Amino acid sequence: MARPQTAPAPQLNFLFADHLVLEESPTRDFYKELLRGWAHKNNNALAVVQGFTSLILMNDHLEDNIVENVGQMRTSALHNSTLSERVLTAGGCNRITPQRLNLLEFLRLMESKLIEICRASGASMTVTLSDKALPVTADASRFKEVLFELVRNAAEAAGKGGKVEFLVLAPGELSPFSEGRTDIVIRNSGPVIPEERLPQVFKPFMTTKGHDHFGLGLTIAAVLAGQMKIRLGLASGEGVTTAWLSAPVAI
Repeated sequence: MARPQTAPAPQLNFLFADHLVLEESPTRDFYKELLRGWAHKNNNALAVVQGFTSLILMNDHLEDNIVENVGQMRTSALHNSTLSERVLTAGGCNRITPQRLNLLEFLRLMESKLIEICRASGASMTVTLSDKALPVTADASRFKEVLFELVRNAAEAAGKGGKVEFLVLAPGELSPFSEGRTDIVIRNSGPVIPEERLPQVFKPFMTTKGHDHFGLGLTIAAVLAGQMKIRLGLASGEGVTTAWLSAPVAI
């Protein structure tokens, strides 16, 4: 991936997730779509549990295949539990406690974890933090979740041998200085998101990564960001996908 400019090119068409959160709560239509998807996924998991239970009851003795079936039941139950937790987060059910966050100190503590997330997908990562970046108002634990979701999504899209860049920009480099916002840009090399699919990226359960993925990562990032008054946008073009977080500066 060629070295990107400091800030996203102005010609990029960013899709923002502003529509997901109104007055710190997801929209009614969003809830309907989210819960329909959750019910479908949950029913599938329960069907697996019921199916393997039936198999166990058909056996007269505890044999190796029974142990295997019980293991499958346990795996399915854990999968369902994880899904439920992520649905609650995506539904805006977590409490948000805004606080003044020294962004540079916060990110320096997180840097090794972000790099580790990228390595898990075989991607390399560079982190650039502007010393001029101002503190922001955010919930530290939820903000961390947002960054983890975005970096994980970028790393998986970049894949083995791909590159991810994490940049914190100085005031005025991207958002106008008068808006009082600090900008974070996360870019990854890899396949471009088709223009017709871009409007779908924040929708719950939308994934092209297979059955092992819930399709909730970008949804969770968008909802948590919105609850903290942080804008999240996504653009893709010329071999690079860019996530843009614009957080309010702490007064």
